[in-house]
Amino acid sequence: MEPARSGRRRHWWWCLLLGLAGCAPGSHRFYPLGIYSVPNTNDLALVRAAGFNLVTGPTSKAYFDAAQAAGLRVLAAPGTAAGPHFDAARARQSVAALDRHPACWAWYLCDEPDFNHVPPAQVRQAGRFLKSLDARRPTALTLFQGYDALDYGGLADLVLVDRYPIPWLPLANVGQHLRQARLALGPHQPLIAVIQAFDWRYDARLLPGESRFRAPTLAELRCMTYCALAERANGLFYYAYDAGGWRMSEHRTTWEALCQVVREVQARRPLFEAEHRWWARDYAFPERAQAFNAALESSVTTAWLRVRRGNTEVPAGHYLLAVNNTDQPRTFRFRLPAAPARDGAALPVLGEARALEGGKGWVQDQFAPYAVHVYGPRAAAD
Repeated sequence: MEPARSGRRRHWWWCLLLGLAGCAPGSHRFYPLGIYSVPNTNDLALVRAAGFNLVTGPTSKAYFDAAQAAGLRVLAAPGTAAGPHFDAARARQSVAALDRHPACWAWYLCDEPDFNHVPPAQVRQAGRFLKSLDARRPTALTLFQGYDALDYGGLADLVLVDRYPIPWLPLANVGQHLRQARLALGPHQPLIAVIQAFDWRYDARLLPGESRFRAPTLAELRCMTYCALAERANGLFYYAYDAGGWRMSEHRTTWEALCQVVREVQARRPLFEAEHRWWARDYAFPERAQAFNAALESSVTTAWLRVRRGNTEVPAGHYLLAVNNTDQPRTFRFRLPAAPARDGAALPVLGEARALEGGKGWVQDQFAPYAVHVYGPRAAAD
């Protein structure tokens, strides 16, 4: 079979398996937009009203029923986790009781097996056991390091990567590890980004010596979200609603910022479901010292996106996404990828009351710290 066609068939198989609209450009079935740790069914309606469609919570019929009633689906642990203490009897019981439940989205094999030193062989064994039970729902796991997808990526149907850098690492660490995971997984296996929406002071033991604890700001939440899009994530999760000592209900500013980001993702769904297109990345920084971030990668992350089915917020066409992944302002110059346009035609900036002059030539723009700009739409011949 011709390789490109084979890849497309695998791509659509993943979409059918997971119901991920993000895997299928232009589809509007189900784009995963989740939040971790919503244990109380009384909070489900609030979470759904905020724009989420996916949660983690107790593996019980009562919880699944409540989630379904609220219009939510559940990423559920099968009563146990992959590793030396995997309980086959509990897994069998959970799958038998809930795998066909309409709210069941996927079975969570384990959390950060790379960080917790769970060998890939044990994760593979747990995944195969669930498949042997004729489970219809896909399996999932979360990785701490994006590059560990080389060892763990093929062991579950979809892979989540969680990076929580605020404030102990540069924010660029998020995009760096998502890119590593995408390169390890290849272009077709679903990748979900898990984004920090909590304050590390509630689990400070994991960051000994750190004292600058705080939750991410609105600008940081938005930046990490768009970095995930640029790195070809097929869905988003945020951590967390109610986990350990962190309770979102006690942090109104963070909750309001997160809700604002989620509303924007929902309004701009065609962008997050868009097809990523190759482009030559013809860009420059007038000040050379601004060119690189702390990970020695470009301080402005870019992606060329094709929206086939738009909406009132994001019409069909091509868009250039550019994200300043640093805490410093940047001046960024770029040449638009090839697309039919008149020389000198104004380039609209999505959601902003302005346009840039440029047409087919070089375009220059200013970026505040963590700023996101989306340029387009541009017509295209293909």
